[in-house]
Formats: sequence, C-alpha cells, structure tokens
Amino acid sequence: MHEIKKLIDIRIYITIIAYAIIFYYLGYSVYTLDQTSIYDENGILENIQVLTLTFSCLIFLLPTIIQKREDKIILLFFSLLSLSFILRELDVEKLNVSDILIFVGSGIGRNIIITTGFIVLISYAIFNRQYYKKLSKKFIISVEGFLIILAAILLLSGDYFEHNTLLHHHVFLEEIFELSGYVLILLVSLILYKNKLYLKVYNKQTQSKLES
Repeated sequence: MHEIKKLIDIRIYITIIAYAIIFYYLGYSVYTLDQTSIYDENGILENIQVLTLTFSCLIFLLPTIIQKREDKIILLFFSLLSLSFILRELDVEKLNVSDILIFVGSGIGRNIIITTGFIVLISYAIFNRQYYKKLSKKFIISVEGFLIILAAILLLSGDYFEHNTLLHHHVFLEEIFELSGYVLILLVSLILYKNKLYLKVYNKQTQSKLES
C-alpha cells in the first residue's frame, strides 16, 4: 500500500511538471512564434483539454470499480462532470462517426444523458443525505475542495476572456484558463484516487450500503 501511495505521489509531481512544460510550449508558440493555429477549433490546445478531461474522467471512475469507497457518489459526480466537459469541448457532430454517437455526444442527446446521470446520482445521495451533506462539507474545506473551487474560478475567467475581443489572442487566453482549470480537476482525481473521503462516525449498515 505504501508503494502505491508513493507511486501516486510521483504521478502528481510528473503531471505538474508535464503540464508546466506544455503551458510553456503553448505560450511560446502563440506569443513568440505567432502560431494562432494552436487555439483553432479542434486544434492542439483543445485536444490537450479533451485528453486531460478523459484522464480525469477515468481516474475518478476507476476507484468506484476496483475499491470499496464511502465517497463513491462524489467520485462519480466528478467523473460525470469531466465527461460533460469533454462533450462540451469535443465537436462530435464534426467528427467522422456514426449518427448514434453524434446524437449521444451532442445537442439534445448529450443534454439528456448528462442530466439523467446527475439526477440519478443526486437521487441516490438523497437516500443518505445526512451522510453526504457532512461529507460534502468535509470535501469543500479540504485541499481537494479548494482546488475544485479554484478550477471553477479559472473556468469562469476563461469565459470572460472569450468575450473580451480587445485583448490580443483572447481566444488563446480563454482556452489556456480552461486548460488550467481542467489540470486542477485532474490533480484532484489523482489525489482522491489515493486519499479516500470518509466520516469517522457512521454505522456499519450505512458503511455497507455506501460501499456496495
């Protein structure tokens, strides 16, 4: 177990270093080399965003399958949230895929699937609302909660730059702020993979129900 935790720590450090290099490369390419294609629709920047979110989605999901966790709902919530961001960034209708995948990944089909997923999760949490209310409070004041709040601020900042056309490379700034938020979400997924969220006081029947 100690070796697994050590490996996760190493992965967090490697992730931070890797994205620092990516940010430097993107900034240098745009502001020094004037390669505006970097932030084109379905360009390299958007592809990095989608790849980052895909890793987040899977890392949040994996512990709910292979581990006994009392914080399953929180992990599934952020896995579904990552998926919704993926479908937001990915122009599925422009890809060479089947009509079914286009329906599922865009427009009304996407909205129905994502909304249904969140309704199911919220409905399940309501049955254990006292537990998840306390667990959510614990999450909000944790390091992971702080990173998620910071990620939300970065994503909202990206929306500001999208509409601020007076700034040079304003679309790049929008996309880079969004990527920064997605990277923080990825870091949270890595941290939660290692560290379980749980409350010290709850009965065995509740624990068994939550882990199932």
